[in-house]
Amino acid sequence: MSKKSIIKGSAIIIVFTILSKFLGFLRETLLAFRFGASYDTDIYTFAMGLVMLIFASIGSGIGTTFIPIFTEFIEKKSKEDRIRFVNNVINIIGIIAIGFILFGIIFSKYIVMLFAPGFRQDFAVFNKAVVVSRMMFISIIFIAMQFIFTGILQSHKEFIAPSFVGVLMNIVIISYLALLSQKFGIYGLTLATILAYFVQFVFLVPKFKKLGYKYEFYLNFKDENIIRMIKLMVPVIIGVSVSQVNFLVDRMLATTVGEGSIAVLNFANKLNTFVYGIFAVTITTVIYPTLSEYSAKENLKAYRDVLIKGINVILVIMFPASIGMMVLRQPIVDIVFKRGAFDSKAAYLTSLALLFYSPGMIFIGVRDVVGRAFYSIKDTKTPMINSVIGVVLNIVLNIILVKFMGVLGLALATSISTVIVTLLLIRSLNTKVNDIGMKVIVNSFNKIFISSLVMGIVVFLLNKFIQLKFGIGFKGDIVSVFICTFVGALVYFGMIYILRLDEFEYFINIVKKKLLNKAA
Repeated sequence: MSKKSIIKGSAIIIVFTILSKFLGFLRETLLAFRFGASYDTDIYTFAMGLVMLIFASIGSGIGTTFIPIFTEFIEKKSKEDRIRFVNNVINIIGIIAIGFILFGIIFSKYIVMLFAPGFRQDFAVFNKAVVVSRMMFISIIFIAMQFIFTGILQSHKEFIAPSFVGVLMNIVIISYLALLSQKFGIYGLTLATILAYFVQFVFLVPKFKKLGYKYEFYLNFKDENIIRMIKLMVPVIIGVSVSQVNFLVDRMLATTVGEGSIAVLNFANKLNTFVYGIFAVTITTVIYPTLSEYSAKENLKAYRDVLIKGINVILVIMFPASIGMMVLRQPIVDIVFKRGAFDSKAAYLTSLALLFYSPGMIFIGVRDVVGRAFYSIKDTKTPMINSVIGVVLNIVLNIILVKFMGVLGLALATSISTVIVTLLLIRSLNTKVNDIGMKVIVNSFNKIFISSLVMGIVVFLLNKFIQLKFGIGFKGDIVSVFICTFVGALVYFGMIYILRLDEFEYFINIVKKKLLNKAA
């Protein structure tokens, strides 16, 4: 895939992704407004984390290993073989999902006791956590099916429908928070979330049928492709699972710090991953099938080119976004969350958590691209080993830093471990493919770093000036974020243009050609 194809492919789904993320922001704003940094918010966030641990890990394994294998089916197998394989995957994963649902419902009490010890201090809080967790497990079957259908569509280079499901989910939850949350509370929110996952899955069904697929009951655990997929999937599941365990350990320790600690981490993390969710996920989604295709064709040169472009484009976006979040954390948090039940104390703690989360955001996107690069060459063990190293490191840092920094130490530990794991992963891939183009990547990194640093200094000084001029309040925050974002973007893009960053020059040349063609 050429640079032009990557940009064009990303642009197709970026509008839906931006819409989804803005709706997600509205969802989190309403959640903060209705429930604040309270035990109800902590319980809901914890229950969502449980689902992610118990099945999203497997779902991620499906999505990651299914695409390379299914790409081979598209290239080399008949339509009948593809349909049979797809139905076999659907049925096997469906059985596994039902098993996890039953396990979760039966053992919810003990799961909450293990992973949320702080809830045990209040009998009412503990019982509510058990009930909400038990309800949330039902969503596992819909999450599983969504992962499979998304993998099928993306293997056919169909990205639009999968990118729109996030919009649907947010609409369902926002509707509940706006209209019914005061009446039905956290239990109703849990049911709305289950419904949202169901809607996501159902939305993908028509596109699935349009590609010529139909559901049939076919079950063959001994199919060689299923066995191959499982062998590849096990390391992915372990790798993603330990990351989810890492998430739960953060929340487990947060329950011991005090009420609202999980909520503070959650809201800060949502802000931190906002830009990542729009751009980095989009780029990763688009290039992964292409990396798998070039790997299957053993075209190493094209493989390296796509990988370099993917990493550099993510750095171009994520580096300045991270610096901007760090500098403007206070007005951003106040604008998005500070209202209703979300008071000044919660806003202040969330802004500090955002400060410590932000450095890691730069490397999360790069880590995901490099991880997909490993999966595309059917190496799932290396990312798993790195994930285990990262989780062990993060847990050790959590235990140390939470004693000195409280909930903020958990955010800092996450950033440090993310940076280290990403660098280890890059080193491993560079060795495996005999140089991924490190000189090009490092050269681009240096230019982006300098440009982001200059932008950060300008934005910091400008924000201070605006706060003195308009004061600290909603009006001043709005003015500061708007002006600083605009000026910061001009400074940043001006710097990378002066430093002659390849990706930016390529984009400028495309724009120039378009304008000249229109003028002609």
